Amino acid sequence: MTLIDIFNDRYEPIGTEDKKEAHRRGSWHRTFSALAVHPRNRLVFLQKKAPVRYSFDRPDNADITVGGHYHAGESIPDGVREVHEEIGLETSYAELHSLGLRQTAITLAPDYIEREFQHWHLLPLQGDLEDIPFADAEVTGLVGIDLDDAIRLAEGTTTTIPARYATRTDSNVSYAEGRLTRDELVPNYLGLDQLYLRLFVAADRFGAGQRRHLFW
Repeated sequence: MTLIDIFNDRYEPIGTEDKKEAHRRGSWHRTFSALAVHPRNRLVFLQKKAPVRYSFDRPDNADITVGGHYHAGESIPDGVREVHEEIGLETSYAELHSLGLRQTAITLAPDYIEREFQHWHLLPLQGDLEDIPFADAEVTGLVGIDLDDAIRLAEGTTTTIPARYATRTDSNVSYAEGRLTRDELVPNYLGLDQLYLRLFVAADRFGAGQRRHLFW
């Protein structure tokens, strides 16, 4: 059992609940999310999750680099532990760049309702794909893509872009060149608020030295 804080729709705390039960009931809760970006090389990194970790049939989408739930009682900076847990990197919250809060609600399955206050960040990196020592069983791979290509893919001006893949095998991690298609992105992140596009544009502005009003 993992206890998380739950809230009303005005982000006022109302108690705690088991994470699975919160998704079953559709209780409002908060999450930590971060998009890893290499500003100098103009790269962003997406994550491939293990589909068996969910109670429903989840496609093998290229998701945001890091994402997870806050445990009950944790502060917003405490969410940085997800960076180490999911992709194996040690970092402090001070090294992240906050993009603000996204409130969203979507039903992914009858027993999996996401009503979330999502705290979004950019995670600046200096290394390449090979330098990310991801080891969490939930993460099956990472995808490195050029930032300009990422923006074009998210806005729909192209449907496929070059990509470099890191894929977990039974004994190690393999690397290969490939292609990433728009159909491989999380569908609801391409929806009305265009989350992918907004994140990629925020990463572009960050790389250009803009540190304020990056996102919402």
